Amino acid sequence: MTGQHPQPEGTQLHRLCVFDLSLDCGHIATVAVDGWYPVSVACCERLGGTILRGVYVPYDSHVEYVTLLSETYEHRPPGTPRDPTRLLGRRDRTDPPRQPADQWDKGTAGQFPARVGATWSIDGSAAQVVRG
Repeated sequence: MTGQHPQPEGTQLHRLCVFDLSLDCGHIATVAVDGWYPVSVACCERLGGTILRGVYVPYDSHVEYVTLLSETYEHRPPGTPRDPTRLLGRRDRTDPPRQPADQWDKGTAGQFPARVGATWSIDGSAAQVVRG
C-alpha cells in the first residue's frame, strides 16, 4: 500500500503525538504523549490537590476536547517502556461554558474551572514553596 512500510522484525511501534487538551480546570495543556491521549491530566492547583512528604500533587483535570498537533511513529526494540506524558505548555481557555444540550451531553467548563477544590495534607506536612 502507498505510504505504509512493513514493521521491522523484532520491534514495537510507538505513536508519538503532541496534543492540545482543553481541560475542565479552564486551561489548554499542550502535551507530548507516547500513545493515545490521556483522559485526565494533573495541570494546576485550581481544582485542589494533596500534599505528601512535602510534595504537592494537583488533582487531575478531565479532558473535554482534543486537538492533534503532530503525530509520528517510531519502531523501537521490544520491551521499550512508553515515554511519560510531558506538559509542554499551558494557556487559558477562552471559550464560554456550555450547558448540556441533551441527557448524554456533559456540557463543558469552558474558560472557568468546573469545580474549585482545596489542598489537604495526607501526612500533615506542608508543601515547599519554590521561588523562581
